[in-house]
Parts: sequence; structure tokens; C-alpha cells
Amino acid sequence: MQRTLSNGLRVLVLKLPHVHAVSHALFVRGGSRFENEETSGISHMVEHLLFRGTVSHPDSLSFNVAIEAVGGEINGLTQRDAVTIHVTVPPASALEGLALLGEVITEPLLTGLAIERHVVMEEILDTLDQDGNELDADTLARKTLWPNHPIALPIAGTPQTVESLTEEACRAHYERLFVARNAVLCVAGPVDADAIVATAEKSFGRMRRGERLDASSTPVPAVWAPIQVQPTDDSQVSLLFSFPAAHENDPDFATLLLLKRLLDDGFGARLRQAICEQTGLAYSLGACIDAYADAAALDIELSCAPSKAVRATRKVLETLRALAHEPVGEAELTRAKTRHRAEVEFALDDPGEMCGWYGAMVLVDSDIDYETRLDQVLQVTAADIQRLAAGMFSNSACLLTILGPVEEADVREMEVCLGRAPGSSVWAESSGEDEVLEEDDEDEASAEATASDEADESDEGDEDDGDDGDAADEAVDDSSLRIEAEDTWPPLALVASS
Repeated sequence: MQRTLSNGLRVLVLKLPHVHAVSHALFVRGGSRFENEETSGISHMVEHLLFRGTVSHPDSLSFNVAIEAVGGEINGLTQRDAVTIHVTVPPASALEGLALLGEVITEPLLTGLAIERHVVMEEILDTLDQDGNELDADTLARKTLWPNHPIALPIAGTPQTVESLTEEACRAHYERLFVARNAVLCVAGPVDADAIVATAEKSFGRMRRGERLDASSTPVPAVWAPIQVQPTDDSQVSLLFSFPAAHENDPDFATLLLLKRLLDDGFGARLRQAICEQTGLAYSLGACIDAYADAAALDIELSCAPSKAVRATRKVLETLRALAHEPVGEAELTRAKTRHRAEVEFALDDPGEMCGWYGAMVLVDSDIDYETRLDQVLQVTAADIQRLAAGMFSNSACLLTILGPVEEADVREMEVCLGRAPGSSVWAESSGEDEVLEEDDEDEASAEATASDEADESDEGDEDDGDDGDAADEAVDDSSLRIEAEDTWPPLALVASS
């Protein structure tokens, strides 16, 4: 059921009488896509500040005690295109939990910036080395995959932008994001829909109507991007292969979902077999889809010993090439569809998953429901898979990001595998920015901590969607980076060699 409150807030109520929890989630359009280089990380900071206290519960301890008193928990998530605040409670506390979520959203104090600045700095430092170099492959890849676009900005910001944030700027950004026409409220569980809507009107009806934030221009993916290398002294090399892919509103998105399962979904999947089970090139690997309303990427990531990096690269490319050149067998395709259906059915028992799906779809104005998406996936054919793979897995589209103790000679071999000119790879340089906190900020935070109670709050920031560090800014369509005009994979004999 979907209703619209008097202020324009859309409310979805998903009745799941068979589950034993209720999930409430408010989604707003926000995150790096709605920021710029100067304000990078401000949505994430506002998400942190929401948990510092409200008018009714003026510090984080008293508010968290109130949540826990009804058997619930509250958390937050900032992504590249959305911010989500969600509460999970027992069914008996459904209305109380919804009211407390409304309290966080409509009457936050937004205090404690000095303390939260330190918390966010720790988040950022978690992916930096002692010289300030970014060590998160996803962060590095996004800046090069979608160059000069805000969606590629780091979700948590940089040490410099976080330092520059002011309380006034955070309040202004909160007023911009958390308005009724920029938000969707979703409730899932064994609930009375009418009672939920009535409580929502009382708790969220005081949100300003505001305006829906318009997304920036569509991200344009890089082509023939150079291999980017961040040397480290780790014992393994991390390889991240990124390909532009069908976005959530693209007719091929359902095919992409199934293609990803063929590559990495259980020990019988192609990449798992090729890289781990049959060759022992890596202990594990992962493929994932990073999708938005108008842009997406398929990522394949693995870690291996430096001596295996070239062979692993060849084996990944060989596996992708096979999908593009040979139809998937009926048994393998059926197995992937069965796995997909099973995961969809499992999610029907998770109110949080249901909130996440329907809330996100409404937020981006998609009219595809859960059952329709499943039906689309089940209709995918082997010819669809082959066509999509042939269009995606090209030399020009592949962005390879390398972290670790890789040899220059090995990188040269990878350049050949991807049709890049010898020596065209970009090796990151140290930023030397390891001092990210000033002494007076530390003193300020210490004083504020003494004056207020602290409690653990949300595990903010979808840093798996990834922050963005200092990657190369070189031209993204430079013919000097490739060794031939023909955009094809290397000869199979070369790919398969060891």
C-alpha cells in the first residue's frame, strides 16, 4: 500500500504477517551525487549528526536508551545517491519505533560536529596508508571509471573537506535533504497499515515539503582508461576489474543480474571455478554490481600472491571472453535462475530487505516491483547473456586497478592483455597528507566529549559502495593508451598462456 501524507511524503506499507520484526526506513536523495568537490562528504556527516540527540532526547545516550527500551535498534547508511535511516523493532513496538524514527528525522539537534569529525576521520584513515595514499580499490576505480562526475566523489569525503565542514553548512544540507518531497518512508512487517499511516502523519507530517533534488548529468564511463597501480608492501596483490554495465532502469539490467550469478554465485560459478577451484590462483574472489538509476558498474575483485597476478589476470579475461563467444548451456542457465529465485524468496522473510528494495525503487521513480523483476530475470535467454557479455567485456571498457607489491614487468604484461600501450599505466604517487587533524580540533572534541555522554551509534557510510581517494586524472579516451584500433580481447592463446 502506498499513501501520500499531507506534506507530500510518500509512505509505503508492506504487510508481511509471517515475519517477527518490523522495519522502518526513511530514504532521501543525497550522497556524493548531490555534492561537489568542496562539500564532498557532507551528506555522510549529516547522517552521523542525526544520531547525536534530538529535542526530546538531547544526547546520543538518552536517545539510544529510548530505542533499546522498545527492543529496537537504529542505524544509518550513506551511499552515492541516497541516505537511509532505519529502525528495526519487535512487532509490538511498531508504532513506538516509527515515532522515534520520526523524532530523529524531524527534530535533530545536529550538535557534536567536533566529535563526529574525529569519527569520520577514523573511517577515512581506515583506507589510507601512513602517507595518505588511498588503499581502497573501489575508491580508486570510481574516480577513473566516471571521471569529473560527482557520483565518483568519496562518500565520506576527504580529510580536507571533512576538516572544512561547519555546523552551519551541515544544518543547511540537512534542510536541503530531509524534506518530504525528497524522501520516501517505507514500513515492512506484521503491521496495521492504517495505524502506521496515522502515526506517520503525526511523526513525519511536520517535515517541510521542500523540493526533490535533481540528479546531476548522467555519468559517462571512461574508455581506454589506463591501468592504475597503487604500490603497497602487503603480501598480496589486489586486482579489481571494472566494467560499465546496464543501470537499474536499463532493459538489460535483469540480464546483468543473471550474468553476474554465472560469474560468481556459489562454488559452481565460472570465476570461482576458474580462479580458485581449478587453478588455486586465489583463495577467494567476488563479483558485484554497483547500480544506480542511470549508471552502473560490474566489478570483479580478487587477491593473490604477486607471482600469480599476471596468470590471474589472464584467467579472468579468458573466463569473460568465453561468456562473450560461447552460449551458456541450458543446465547452467537454469541453475543460475534457480539460485536467483531462491535468494528472492529468502528476502521475503526479511522486512529490512523488503524496505530496502521498495523504498529504493520509489526513490528513483522506478515502477518495477519485486515480482516483475524476478519475472524479467527468469525470461533471460542464453542469447541475451552472450549479447550483453559481448557488449560489456571489451578491452576499451575494462578498467584495471592494482594494489600491492606488483612488479613493473608484470604490469607490462597486463597492459598487453588489455591492449594498452607499453608503459601507459599510471602509478600513484604519495600524497604525503598523513596529518589530518589539527591540535585545536582535538582539544575541542575532547572538551565536548567531557560535556556529553557518548554512546555507540550507527555503522554509517556504505564504504563498500566505497569512498574515493586520489587516483589518476589522465585523459579517458586517449588513443595513445592502446596498441591497436581493434577493440578485441587478446588472442586466446595469449590469454590462456601461463
